[in-house]
Amino acid sequence: MGLLYLALTQSRAAPAWLLQPVQLPEISRDEPASPEVLQALLRRSAYLGGTRRNGPALLIRQFDLHTEIPERPRRGIITYTVQAGDTLFGIAEKFQLRPETILWANYDVLQDDPHLLDIGQVLNIPPVDGVLHTVKEGETLEEIAKKYKVTPDAIRNAEWNGLMEGGEPQVGQVLIVPGGSRPFMGWTPPRRSYVVIAGGKRMPAGACPNVQVAPLGTGSFIWPVNSRWRSGYDFTAYHPGVDFAGRLGDPVYAADAGTVVYSGWSTVGYGNLIVLDHGNGYQTYYAHLSQIFVGCGQQVAKGATIGLVGSTGRSTGPHLHFEIRGPGGFVNPWQVLP
Repeated sequence: MGLLYLALTQSRAAPAWLLQPVQLPEISRDEPASPEVLQALLRRSAYLGGTRRNGPALLIRQFDLHTEIPERPRRGIITYTVQAGDTLFGIAEKFQLRPETILWANYDVLQDDPHLLDIGQVLNIPPVDGVLHTVKEGETLEEIAKKYKVTPDAIRNAEWNGLMEGGEPQVGQVLIVPGGSRPFMGWTPPRRSYVVIAGGKRMPAGACPNVQVAPLGTGSFIWPVNSRWRSGYDFTAYHPGVDFAGRLGDPVYAADAGTVVYSGWSTVGYGNLIVLDHGNGYQTYYAHLSQIFVGCGQQVAKGATIGLVGSTGRSTGPHLHFEIRGPGGFVNPWQVLP
Protein backbone atom coordinates (compact mmCIF):
# COMPACT_ATOMS: atom_id res chain seq x y z
CA MET A 1 0.00 0.00 0.00
CA GLY A 2 2.92 2.33 0.70
CA LEU A 3 4.31 1.89 -2.81
CA LEU A 4 0.85 2.40 -4.29
CA TYR A 5 0.37 5.58 -2.29
CA LEU A 6 3.82 6.86 -3.31
CA ALA A 7 3.20 6.13 -7.00
CA LEU A 8 -0.09 7.95 -6.95
CA THR A 9 1.17 11.02 -5.14
CA GLN A 10 4.24 11.32 -7.37
CA SER A 11 2.40 10.86 -10.69
CA ARG A 12 -0.55 13.09 -9.93
CA ALA A 13 -2.58 14.27 -7.03
CA ALA A 14 -4.91 11.48 -6.14
CA PRO A 15 -8.51 12.47 -5.43
CA ALA A 16 -9.41 12.62 -1.79
CA TRP A 17 -12.07 9.96 -2.10
CA LEU A 18 -9.44 7.49 -3.35
CA LEU A 19 -7.32 7.84 -0.21
CA GLN A 20 -10.23 7.48 2.18
CA PRO A 21 -10.49 4.00 3.64
CA VAL A 22 -13.51 1.92 2.80
CA GLN A 23 -15.22 0.76 5.94
CA LEU A 24 -16.29 -2.84 5.41
CA PRO A 25 -19.01 -3.80 7.88
CA GLU A 26 -19.07 -7.07 9.73
CA ILE A 27 -21.17 -9.32 7.50
CA SER A 28 -21.71 -13.02 7.20
CA ARG A 29 -20.29 -14.96 4.29
CA ASP A 30 -23.71 -15.33 2.72
CA GLU A 31 -24.71 -11.66 3.09
CA PRO A 32 -23.80 -9.43 0.11
CA ALA A 33 -22.01 -6.13 0.56
CA SER A 34 -24.15 -3.00 0.47
CA PRO A 35 -24.51 -1.05 -2.79
CA GLU A 36 -22.50 1.85 -1.27
CA VAL A 37 -19.52 -0.38 -0.51
CA LEU A 38 -19.59 -1.97 -3.96
CA GLN A 39 -19.77 1.43 -5.65
CA ALA A 40 -16.75 2.70 -3.69
CA LEU A 41 -14.66 -0.36 -4.58
CA LEU A 42 -15.71 -0.09 -8.20
CA ARG A 43 -14.62 3.57 -8.42
CA ARG A 44 -11.21 2.73 -7.01
CA SER A 45 -10.81 -0.16 -9.42
CA ALA A 46 -11.77 2.05 -12.34
CA TYR A 47 -9.37 4.83 -11.32
CA LEU A 48 -6.42 2.50 -10.74
CA GLY A 49 -7.12 0.73 -14.02
CA GLY A 50 -6.02 3.85 -15.92
CA THR A 51 -2.44 4.45 -17.05
CA ARG A 52 -0.30 7.52 -16.70
CA ARG A 53 -0.63 8.07 -20.44
CA ASN A 54 -4.37 7.55 -20.66
CA GLY A 55 -5.28 8.98 -17.29
CA PRO A 56 -7.72 7.42 -14.88
CA ALA A 57 -10.48 5.29 -16.28
CA LEU A 58 -13.21 7.82 -15.67
CA LEU A 59 -15.98 5.97 -17.49
CA ILE A 60 -17.53 3.97 -14.71
CA ARG A 61 -20.44 1.72 -15.63
CA GLN A 62 -23.20 2.14 -13.12
CA PHE A 63 -25.08 -0.95 -12.14
CA ASP A 64 -28.40 -1.72 -10.55
CA LEU A 65 -28.47 -4.55 -8.07
CA HIS A 66 -32.19 -5.00 -8.81
CA THR A 67 -32.10 -5.13 -12.59
CA GLU A 68 -35.13 -6.86 -14.07
CA ILE A 69 -34.81 -8.58 -17.43
CA PRO A 70 -37.77 -7.44 -19.55
CA GLU A 71 -39.96 -10.10 -21.09
CA ARG A 72 -39.51 -10.25 -24.84
CA PRO A 73 -42.46 -10.97 -27.11
CA ARG A 74 -42.40 -14.38 -28.76
CA ARG A 75 -41.15 -14.29 -32.33
CA GLY A 76 -43.80 -16.60 -33.69
CA ILE A 77 -45.90 -19.67 -32.99
CA ILE A 78 -44.45 -22.06 -30.42
CA THR A 79 -45.73 -25.43 -29.20
CA TYR A 80 -46.61 -26.67 -25.73
CA THR A 81 -47.11 -30.26 -24.59
CA VAL A 82 -50.02 -30.69 -22.18
CA GLN A 83 -48.90 -31.85 -18.73
CA ALA A 84 -50.77 -33.57 -15.92
CA GLY A 85 -52.91 -31.03 -14.08
CA ASP A 86 -53.12 -28.59 -17.00
CA THR A 87 -56.39 -26.85 -17.79
CA LEU A 88 -57.36 -24.62 -20.68
CA PHE A 89 -57.44 -21.61 -18.37
CA GLY A 90 -54.10 -22.46 -16.77
CA ILE A 91 -52.34 -22.82 -20.12
CA ALA A 92 -53.84 -19.54 -21.32
CA GLU A 93 -52.66 -17.76 -18.17
CA LYS A 94 -49.18 -19.29 -18.49
CA PHE A 95 -48.73 -17.67 -21.89
CA GLN A 96 -50.77 -14.53 -21.09
CA LEU A 97 -53.44 -15.33 -23.68
CA ARG A 98 -57.22 -15.66 -23.61
CA PRO A 99 -58.56 -19.24 -23.37
CA GLU A 100 -60.43 -18.86 -26.67
CA THR A 101 -57.13 -18.09 -28.44
CA ILE A 102 -55.83 -21.52 -27.39
CA LEU A 103 -59.00 -23.18 -28.73
CA TRP A 104 -58.94 -21.26 -32.03
CA ALA A 105 -55.28 -22.15 -32.58
CA ASN A 106 -55.87 -25.88 -32.01
CA TYR A 107 -59.20 -26.81 -33.59
CA ASP A 108 -57.74 -29.98 -35.11
CA VAL A 109 -56.93 -31.20 -31.57
CA LEU A 110 -59.58 -29.63 -29.32
CA GLN A 111 -62.48 -29.04 -31.74
CA ASP A 112 -63.56 -25.99 -29.70
CA ASP A 113 -64.20 -28.29 -26.72
CA PRO A 114 -62.09 -27.67 -23.57
CA HIS A 115 -63.00 -31.15 -22.32
CA LEU A 116 -60.89 -32.66 -25.09
CA LEU A 117 -57.68 -31.38 -23.47
CA ASP A 118 -55.51 -34.41 -22.70
CA ILE A 119 -52.00 -35.15 -21.41
CA GLY A 120 -49.41 -35.38 -24.18
CA GLN A 121 -51.27 -33.25 -26.71
CA VAL A 122 -49.07 -30.76 -28.53
CA LEU A 123 -50.75 -27.36 -28.77
CA ASN A 124 -49.94 -24.35 -30.94
CA ILE A 125 -49.31 -21.21 -28.86
CA PRO A 126 -49.61 -17.93 -30.83
CA PRO A 127 -47.59 -14.89 -29.73
CA VAL A 128 -50.72 -12.73 -29.34
CA ASP A 129 -54.45 -13.14 -28.88
CA GLY A 130 -56.28 -13.87 -32.10
CA VAL A 131 -56.71 -16.62 -34.65
CA LEU A 132 -54.39 -18.81 -36.74
CA HIS A 133 -55.42 -19.25 -40.38
CA THR A 134 -53.94 -21.55 -43.01
CA VAL A 135 -54.23 -19.91 -46.42
CA LYS A 136 -56.22 -21.86 -49.00
CA GLU A 137 -56.14 -21.72 -52.79
CA GLY A 138 -57.72 -18.53 -54.11
CA GLU A 139 -58.01 -16.73 -50.77
CA THR A 140 -57.06 -13.08 -50.61
CA LEU A 141 -55.86 -11.09 -47.62
CA GLU A 142 -59.02 -9.00 -47.73
CA GLU A 143 -61.25 -12.09 -47.59
CA ILE A 144 -59.28 -13.55 -44.69
CA ALA A 145 -59.45 -10.27 -42.77
CA LYS A 146 -63.22 -10.03 -43.29
CA LYS A 147 -63.69 -13.60 -42.09
CA TYR A 148 -62.04 -12.82 -38.74
CA LYS A 149 -63.40 -9.26 -38.38
CA VAL A 150 -60.10 -7.40 -38.68
CA THR A 151 -58.57 -5.10 -41.30
CA PRO A 152 -56.13 -6.39 -43.94
CA ASP A 153 -53.47 -4.11 -42.45
CA ALA A 154 -53.82 -5.83 -39.09
CA ILE A 155 -52.63 -9.05 -40.73
CA ARG A 156 -50.11 -7.41 -43.07
CA ASN A 157 -48.49 -5.37 -40.30
CA ALA A 158 -48.12 -8.35 -37.98
CA GLU A 159 -44.36 -8.84 -38.03
CA TRP A 160 -44.65 -12.62 -37.66
CA ASN A 161 -46.36 -13.00 -41.06
CA GLY A 162 -43.56 -11.47 -43.14
CA LEU A 163 -45.93 -9.91 -45.67
CA MET A 164 -44.74 -7.13 -47.97
CA GLU A 165 -46.77 -4.00 -48.63
CA GLY A 166 -49.44 -4.91 -51.16
CA GLY A 167 -48.41 -8.56 -51.18
CA GLU A 168 -50.68 -11.56 -50.84
CA PRO A 169 -50.04 -14.60 -48.60
CA GLN A 170 -48.94 -17.91 -50.08
CA VAL A 171 -51.12 -21.01 -50.23
CA GLY A 172 -50.45 -23.13 -47.15
CA GLN A 173 -48.99 -20.23 -45.18
CA VAL A 174 -50.11 -20.05 -41.54
CA LEU A 175 -51.11 -16.47 -40.75
CA ILE A 176 -51.34 -14.97 -37.30
CA VAL A 177 -54.45 -12.77 -37.19
CA PRO A 178 -54.01 -10.44 -34.17
CA GLY A 179 -57.32 -9.58 -32.54
CA GLY A 180 -59.22 -11.92 -34.88
CA SER A 181 -62.19 -13.97 -33.75
CA ARG A 182 -64.59 -16.54 -35.13
CA PRO A 183 -67.75 -18.30 -33.92
CA PHE A 184 -67.29 -21.47 -31.91
CA MET A 185 -68.51 -24.68 -33.48
CA GLY A 186 -71.70 -25.81 -31.75
CA TRP A 187 -71.62 -29.04 -29.82
CA THR A 188 -73.75 -31.76 -31.37
CA PRO A 189 -74.45 -35.40 -30.59
CA PRO A 190 -71.78 -37.70 -32.03
CA ARG A 191 -71.28 -38.25 -35.73
CA ARG A 192 -69.66 -41.63 -35.14
CA SER A 193 -70.90 -44.95 -33.67
CA TYR A 194 -73.88 -45.10 -36.01
CA VAL A 195 -76.85 -47.41 -36.08
CA VAL A 196 -78.70 -48.19 -39.31
CA ILE A 197 -82.47 -47.77 -39.29
CA ALA A 198 -85.17 -48.55 -41.86
CA GLY A 199 -84.32 -47.35 -45.32
CA GLY A 200 -80.59 -47.61 -44.70
CA LYS A 201 -80.36 -44.25 -42.92
CA ARG A 202 -77.56 -43.98 -40.40
CA MET A 203 -78.05 -42.29 -37.04
CA PRO A 204 -75.77 -41.79 -34.02
CA ALA A 205 -75.94 -44.74 -31.64
CA GLY A 206 -77.85 -42.86 -28.96
CA ALA A 207 -80.16 -40.98 -31.31
CA CYS A 208 -83.88 -41.58 -31.25
CA PRO A 209 -85.32 -41.51 -34.79
CA ASN A 210 -88.99 -40.82 -35.49
CA VAL A 211 -89.77 -39.75 -31.93
CA GLN A 212 -92.98 -37.76 -31.52
CA VAL A 213 -92.24 -34.81 -29.24
CA ALA A 214 -95.17 -33.57 -27.20
CA PRO A 215 -95.37 -30.01 -25.82
CA LEU A 216 -94.68 -31.06 -22.23
CA GLY A 217 -92.34 -28.30 -21.12
CA THR A 218 -93.48 -25.69 -18.61
CA GLY A 219 -90.94 -23.10 -19.73
CA SER A 220 -89.24 -22.98 -16.31
CA PHE A 221 -86.40 -25.15 -15.04
CA ILE A 222 -85.35 -26.75 -11.76
CA TRP A 223 -81.89 -27.80 -10.62
CA PRO A 224 -80.79 -31.00 -12.40
CA VAL A 225 -78.70 -32.12 -9.39
CA ASN A 226 -78.78 -31.61 -5.63
CA SER A 227 -75.67 -29.44 -5.55
CA ARG A 228 -75.78 -25.73 -6.22
CA TRP A 229 -72.17 -25.08 -7.13
CA ARG A 230 -69.88 -25.48 -10.07
CA SER A 231 -67.12 -28.07 -10.35
CA GLY A 232 -65.23 -27.57 -13.60
CA TYR A 233 -65.95 -25.27 -16.49
CA ASP A 234 -68.47 -22.46 -16.35
CA PHE A 235 -70.75 -21.24 -19.14
CA THR A 236 -68.77 -19.53 -21.91
CA ALA A 237 -68.94 -19.16 -25.67
CA TYR A 238 -66.72 -22.23 -26.03
CA HIS A 239 -68.30 -24.23 -23.18
CA PRO A 240 -72.05 -23.82 -23.63
CA GLY A 241 -73.07 -25.37 -20.35
CA VAL A 242 -72.21 -25.60 -16.66
CA ASP A 243 -70.35 -28.41 -14.91
CA PHE A 244 -72.28 -28.95 -11.67
CA ALA A 245 -70.57 -30.66 -8.75
CA GLY A 246 -71.76 -34.07 -7.68
CA ARG A 247 -70.60 -37.35 -6.22
CA LEU A 248 -70.48 -40.52 -8.26
CA GLY A 249 -73.98 -42.00 -8.26
CA ASP A 250 -75.85 -38.84 -7.19
CA PRO A 251 -79.28 -38.56 -8.87
CA VAL A 252 -79.78 -36.45 -11.99
CA TYR A 253 -83.22 -34.91 -12.47
CA ALA A 254 -85.15 -33.75 -15.52
CA ALA A 255 -84.96 -29.96 -15.38
CA ASP A 256 -88.37 -29.78 -17.07
CA ALA A 257 -90.90 -32.25 -18.44
CA GLY A 258 -89.95 -33.57 -21.86
CA THR A 259 -89.39 -36.41 -24.29
CA VAL A 260 -86.14 -38.38 -24.57
CA VAL A 261 -84.64 -37.73 -28.02
CA TYR A 262 -81.12 -39.02 -27.26
CA SER A 263 -80.12 -41.73 -24.80
CA GLY A 264 -76.77 -43.44 -25.05
CA TRP A 265 -73.05 -43.12 -25.53
CA SER A 266 -71.43 -40.11 -27.15
CA THR A 267 -67.94 -40.40 -28.59
CA VAL A 268 -67.22 -36.66 -28.76
CA GLY A 269 -66.75 -35.93 -25.09
CA TYR A 270 -70.20 -36.23 -23.51
CA GLY A 271 -69.88 -39.85 -22.41
CA ASN A 272 -73.29 -41.23 -21.46
CA LEU A 273 -75.73 -38.58 -22.62
CA ILE A 274 -79.44 -37.85 -22.29
CA VAL A 275 -81.18 -35.15 -24.33
CA LEU A 276 -84.70 -34.10 -23.44
CA ASP A 277 -86.85 -32.17 -25.91
CA HIS A 278 -89.45 -30.14 -24.04
CA GLY A 279 -91.66 -29.47 -27.05
CA ASN A 280 -91.53 -25.71 -26.64
CA GLY A 281 -88.32 -24.93 -28.52
CA TYR A 282 -86.04 -25.94 -25.65
CA GLN A 283 -83.81 -28.99 -25.11
CA THR A 284 -81.70 -29.93 -22.09
CA TYR A 285 -78.50 -32.01 -22.17
CA TYR A 286 -77.22 -34.22 -19.32
CA ALA A 287 -73.69 -35.55 -19.91
CA HIS A 288 -70.99 -37.77 -18.32
CA LEU A 289 -73.63 -39.96 -16.63
CA SER A 290 -72.65 -43.18 -14.90
CA GLN A 291 -76.08 -44.69 -15.55
CA ILE A 292 -79.05 -43.88 -17.77
CA PHE A 293 -82.58 -44.70 -16.59
CA VAL A 294 -84.65 -43.53 -19.58
CA GLY A 295 -84.90 -44.61 -23.19
CA CYS A 296 -85.81 -43.21 -26.60
CA GLY A 297 -89.26 -41.68 -26.87
CA GLN A 298 -89.96 -41.91 -23.15
CA GLN A 299 -91.87 -38.98 -21.68
CA VAL A 300 -90.56 -37.86 -18.29
CA ALA A 301 -92.00 -35.53 -15.67
CA LYS A 302 -90.26 -32.48 -14.34
CA GLY A 303 -88.01 -33.57 -11.46
CA ALA A 304 -87.98 -37.26 -12.44
CA THR A 305 -84.69 -39.10 -11.86
CA ILE A 306 -83.32 -39.87 -15.33
CA GLY A 307 -79.75 -40.97 -14.52
CA LEU A 308 -76.83 -40.81 -12.12
CA VAL A 309 -73.83 -38.48 -11.92
CA GLY A 310 -70.72 -40.01 -13.44
CA SER A 311 -67.39 -39.31 -15.07
CA THR A 312 -67.80 -40.95 -18.48
CA GLY A 313 -66.41 -39.49 -21.71
CA ARG A 314 -64.03 -36.55 -21.50
CA SER A 315 -64.25 -35.93 -17.78
CA THR A 316 -61.71 -35.37 -15.03
CA GLY A 317 -64.00 -36.39 -12.18
CA PRO A 318 -67.64 -36.96 -11.25
CA HIS A 319 -69.88 -34.04 -12.26
CA LEU A 320 -72.85 -33.24 -14.47
CA HIS A 321 -72.35 -31.25 -17.64
CA PHE A 322 -75.71 -29.52 -18.11
CA GLU A 323 -76.85 -27.51 -21.14
CA ILE A 324 -80.00 -25.67 -22.12
CA ARG A 325 -80.58 -24.99 -25.82
CA GLY A 326 -83.35 -22.64 -26.90
CA PRO A 327 -84.71 -21.13 -30.10
CA GLY A 328 -81.97 -18.49 -30.03
CA GLY A 329 -79.11 -20.86 -29.21
CA PHE A 330 -77.44 -21.81 -25.95
CA VAL A 331 -78.94 -20.49 -22.71
CA ASN A 332 -76.83 -19.76 -19.64
CA PRO A 333 -78.24 -22.09 -16.93
CA TRP A 334 -77.34 -19.64 -14.17
CA GLN A 335 -79.82 -17.15 -15.65
CA VAL A 336 -82.86 -19.48 -15.64
CA LEU A 337 -82.38 -21.83 -12.70
CA PRO A 338 -84.17 -20.81 -9.49
